[in-house]
Formats: sequence, structure tokens, C-alpha cells
Amino acid sequence: MNVGIIGLGLMGSQIAARLLETDHRITIYNRDMTKTNPFAKLSIKIANTPKELAENCEFVIICVTNFEAVKEVCFGAQGIVTAINCKNLIVADSSTISPQESKYNAQVFRKMEIEMLGMPLMGGPDAAKRGELVSIITGNKHAFEKTEHIIQKISRSMFYIGNVDGSANAIKLALNLNIALIAGAISEGITLVRESGINPEVFIKILNSTYFKTGLSETKGPKMVKNSFAPTFHLKNMLKDLELVTNTAQYIGLSLPITTITQQLYRAANNSGFSEDDYTSILAFLERINGIENKK
Repeated sequence: MNVGIIGLGLMGSQIAARLLETDHRITIYNRDMTKTNPFAKLSIKIANTPKELAENCEFVIICVTNFEAVKEVCFGAQGIVTAINCKNLIVADSSTISPQESKYNAQVFRKMEIEMLGMPLMGGPDAAKRGELVSIITGNKHAFEKTEHIIQKISRSMFYIGNVDGSANAIKLALNLNIALIAGAISEGITLVRESGINPEVFIKILNSTYFKTGLSETKGPKMVKNSFAPTFHLKNMLKDLELVTNTAQYIGLSLPITTITQQLYRAANNSGFSEDDYTSILAFLERINGIENKK
């Protein structure tokens, strides 16, 4: 299969690199064409439009920022649906959008006789580079089976959860919600320990020796106590996902009070200059509002 990658951000670029490393024929497209430069000297096709990419591929993976970007690359003037002879195309959207938005996309594609898989991914760019993502997939089962061998190359685990449009995105939002809450809890723990006159590295070591450790506490915790917030997932994108959670909860009539408070915390951090940092910089924001950022 010829595989197309639309979106070359932190995640999409590593998915492209992984598929290239595993000997797949790939074509890439990014709205900001400068992001294709690292691939220019490799045996890879660079498309000028999503339409051109779709005309050269049988399977397209989309990994862009939000619903507006997805609609542009899929249904815009030079979008995927304008490609010639695209009826046998399979599209997997890995963008983090709401269940309702994913359902809308799948329905529009279906009218064009294009199958769309909702395929949100768990794991950061490093996991993508190693082929260790967790892929959550919904959509036509035959389309999944046709593309499963490609999805396997980027995945440590795959969960096909059925053909109900949007269901994979609901799970993705629930997972990202947990990440945001855990990051906030660790940040408050570090802040409490540090202001109690204790080296927070001790707190992280003890936490990681207990039943309550997480992958986040093990990989991010040591960096957080050293105020290292180089982004693997920008705080602005975590805020976007939390807003998707609160909007989805409102749509289906749920009250998620802890989520709402956390969303407001990330909104304040975003508006205070932390938007381009890693989402764990919520720690630095907590220190700022407590007036202790200059004490370290």
C-alpha cells in the first residue's frame, strides 16, 4: 500500500519516519510546507495539496491540530475528497477531535464512498518513532483489516472497538483527561514538598516506588523537578483537549466538576505564557501563582 501522511507536527513527523524506516512507500503533506524540508533528501514523495497526496495513496493518516484543520485537508478546495478516483481510499484520522466531529467527518466521507477510520493515538513522538503507540480504532472492520498491517508498524497495542463513529475519540478524550489530572496532581505534590523544605526529587523517587506510580511520574516527574519543560505535547494542546472533554460532557448532559476546574487551570496557564511549553509546565504556573517561582 502507498501510505500518505497529512500533518508533520511532533507526532506526524515521527509516524512518517517510522513508516519510512519500515520500508513503506509514503507521500507527505503539511500545510506549512517548511515542515517537509527534513524529508526532502529521503526517498519520499512530497505532495503540494491533500488532493495530490490522495491521488497517489491508498491509505491516508491524518494527524493535525484540530477539527478546522481536519475539515480543510479533507473537504477544502484542494482536499482529499477532490481527488480523482478516490473511492477505494481509506482515511485514518488520528487528530484529537470530539466524538461528534469525528462522526461528522466519517459521514461526509461515506457519502463520497471513502471509508474513514477514527484512529486516535496514545503515546508521544518518542513512542511513534519506536513504533510503540497505542492505537484506538473505530470504523468499518474490513477497512481496518486491510490497513491493520500498516497500523501495526506504529503500534505497541491496537484496540479495534467497533464501527460506531466517534467512539474511539471518546476514549481518547477520557485518556487525555487522566493525563491532565495526573500532571496536575504531581505538580501540586512537588510544590507542597518543595515549599516544605524537602528536595522534590525525593518525593518523585518515593512515588515511583509505590503502587501509585504512573508512566508520567516515571518519565516526566524527574524532568519536572528540574524545571525541564521541553514539549512532547504542548500545554495549549492539552487545554484544547480539556475543552473538547467539557464540551462533549455538556453535549451528552454530564457534570464533570474536576475536569472543569482542571480546564480552567490550564486555561490560566495558557494565558500566562506557558502555551508553547510541555503540558507539565502546569507546575511552573502553580509556582508562579503561589509566588515561589523565584525562590528555587
